[in-house]
Amino acid sequence: MDYRELPRIVAPDDPGEDDPPRPRRFPLSRPVRLDLRKVATVAMLALSLAAVLFYAGRHAIDSARAWLHAQPRYRLAFDRIELPEPPPDCFRGGTAAFLERVRRNAKEPETLGLLDVDPERLRNAFKSFPWVREVGAIERPPGGLVVHLSYRRPVATVAVAAAAQFVLDREGCILPIEDVDTAKMGRWIWIVGRELTAPPRDREGTIWKTAASDSPHGEALDRGVVQAARLAGFFLDPAREAEAESNPALRVRSITVTDAKLNFSLFVVTVPGVQIHWGRGPGDEAPGEPTAEGKWALLAEQARRGLEQKEERDFWTFSRTGMVYKPYRPATSPGR
Repeated sequence: MDYRELPRIVAPDDPGEDDPPRPRRFPLSRPVRLDLRKVATVAMLALSLAAVLFYAGRHAIDSARAWLHAQPRYRLAFDRIELPEPPPDCFRGGTAAFLERVRRNAKEPETLGLLDVDPERLRNAFKSFPWVREVGAIERPPGGLVVHLSYRRPVATVAVAAAAQFVLDREGCILPIEDVDTAKMGRWIWIVGRELTAPPRDREGTIWKTAASDSPHGEALDRGVVQAARLAGFFLDPAREAEAESNPALRVRSITVTDAKLNFSLFVVTVPGVQIHWGRGPGDEAPGEPTAEGKWALLAEQARRGLEQKEERDFWTFSRTGMVYKPYRPATSPGR
């Protein structure tokens, strides 16, 4: 009996072994639609919350900072600022009064916050005060302030008719006379002149200048006063003062600013009453005119030999080699 292998029946849906699998099909996802009003609402809420948190945090920080700055250990009274170089002895009231005048002049508060001191503002407060010549270093040690200053020192008093007197330093700067204790001022030199006029009161802290300075005559007179102030400072330098101690003929008591007829030159009068035609002030000498140091050397040499005044209107003057005595000769009338 013969056996036959029955043929293989393949189902229609069953792929053959060699056929690749068919990709599965997925239904397409439905598109998402954003609600812009909801998005905007959420964004506004987020921004509002951030602003509230920022404001609250900033307020908390400012409050903490203000509290810290208000603590006594971080506050300093203006008059407790340390001045390693004290004001001149002739300043009325000493250091405490000096600091109070600086504060009022600059309109500063009575106490300063050490944590937020502005060094430039503090520098300007001192620099604007007439007695301060220069502001040096500003130091900030724990719990304090240290300010280094150099001062203007009075060397001359200007007599303007009988109306008023003005105090000048060696640069011709006008100092407030109400601040000066004349009993402690030491020695000063008078500046006089028949044609001098008073400057405005608001000129304190500035170089001498009068209302008459608009004219060449007034400008020249003002320049003469400034030259006289520099000359007064020259005479009062410690080395020359020490030399004058040993010879009173060298001690100057006044400087006269002359009128236009004498080209606004300066006349010096010593304590014994000797008149000396000095010429121009230090640094303003005419070509060929001896310097102030050269004139002083000639004056000191003449004082050792003898320096006297024979007649009231006689005077001494400088030559290239020494000093010459000039007797007064009144001008003669024409035809005589």
